[in-house]
Amino acid sequence: MNNADVSPTKKVIHHLWNNKRIKDVLLLAVLALVILFAAWKLFYADKSDEEDVFLTQTELKVAKLLENIQGVGDADVVVCETEDGVRSVVVVCDGANNLQVVMHIREAVAAAVGTDEKSIKIYLKKE
Repeated sequence: MNNADVSPTKKVIHHLWNNKRIKDVLLLAVLALVILFAAWKLFYADKSDEEDVFLTQTELKVAKLLENIQGVGDADVVVCETEDGVRSVVVVCDGANNLQVVMHIREAVAAAVGTDEKSIKIYLKKE
């Protein structure tokens, strides 16, 4: 294939690809983009995503556990956790107006999340 058979576009691309200065500029541009992306992930990405997933799974598991206890009914659970461990748990459920059910909820939540019963707040779900 001679030079006359090659299209002008291919000639330009071939010329640019063989130009060392242009290759260096492209390489620097790609590196700059990689560094910007890494810096963004490091400084601006939400670091609590992993914790939220863990807490959400914990909350779902505890809510499901509570709903299997006689008299609790539908339950919503929020676990508030610090670096030192669980600080408090809030439970909102249908059966919170029954003292025996409330005692069962406190015992079950304390055992499930590893906190003391004083840090568990239980409220009646609105109708």
